[in-house]
Amino acid sequence: MQAMGLFDFLDGIPDDYVPKQRMTAEETEEAFTYLKNHPLFIDHIPEDIENYPELLALQNLQYDDTPVNIATALLKNANEIMKKDGDKKYFQKKAYEIYTDAIEQDCGEKELMAKLFSNRALISYKQKNYKCAIQDCKWAIENDPKFIKPYFRCAQSLYQILHFTEALKFCNLALEISKEKEIEELKKLILQQIEKQEKKNEEEKKLQQLYAICNQKGIRMGPSKISLPPEYQPQKISLEQANPPILTVPMLVTYPEFRQRDFIQYCSEQTKLYQILAPLFQTPLPWDQDQQYNLNKIECYIELDDGNYAKLNIKAKMLSIMQGYKVTVKEFIEILLVCPDTNYYKKQFRSEYHVLNDQ
Repeated sequence: MQAMGLFDFLDGIPDDYVPKQRMTAEETEEAFTYLKNHPLFIDHIPEDIENYPELLALQNLQYDDTPVNIATALLKNANEIMKKDGDKKYFQKKAYEIYTDAIEQDCGEKELMAKLFSNRALISYKQKNYKCAIQDCKWAIENDPKFIKPYFRCAQSLYQILHFTEALKFCNLALEISKEKEIEELKKLILQQIEKQEKKNEEEKKLQQLYAICNQKGIRMGPSKISLPPEYQPQKISLEQANPPILTVPMLVTYPEFRQRDFIQYCSEQTKLYQILAPLFQTPLPWDQDQQYNLNKIECYIELDDGNYAKLNIKAKMLSIMQGYKVTVKEFIEILLVCPDTNYYKKQFRSEYHVLNDQ
């Protein structure tokens, strides 16, 4: 009996094929390529599986079964893909499609359906499709309310889209099932964000109230052109609790002659400017070597919205200063303080600053 040739058992080889004693290099390469791509020997699922009819036929045989068995087999297949190549987008897409195929079997097995939805949600989470992940998690929970993973994944996804209150709800539901460390840590992060959000909301509420009261008083509010030096932050214009509320505003006092500054944290709208400045002159200014600056000789100027500077009446209350000049009140008020008796004032000040004629 004649021995069988190498290709006698393979599909696609003519019946009258007679092997030679030795194959050419081209024939050898062709043979190994055929073997490499044959379903019996293939070691991976090719990306273009539609070009492999034999492999497609084997897959169809695998899934020619009841919906539960088909869904179970698909779940196993997709899980293996995610375990091996779950960080690669191509394989995530393939696994997502397989989970979807399994879900569409509508097998009626609740726990199985929950796993399918939960695992598909994980892929959506990895791809930052958080709303899809949330919906799949909720469907998973509907199928199996005791399955902890979709609660956790749902909380993670809600956290990513800044829905912290709802994320906390799903964290708490998960912790009712099991006190997992990972869930506890997520809950701490969520609570921190809720606290920050509540603080931010409170600040915004106060700011809206501040703008409303300033508007009633005829004071224009706006963003600051400059920032306070770090040592003076975070002081800013605010409301004292009174009836009616009283505005207090920080004041940055600049001495242009000396390139020096003083900072006064709280200046009430009801206080006169000279009363606010008086404590600065209880002792001589350390940089005023000629001691020319005192409360009776100084002049104060404020920058208007048009960039010019106007001289202030130091006997005026802060409220009338904020109301009476074309100036937008920022987080604080900055005034220039000079002495008209100095050479700096006489020779430099008015050339450095656009000072309007005395009003």
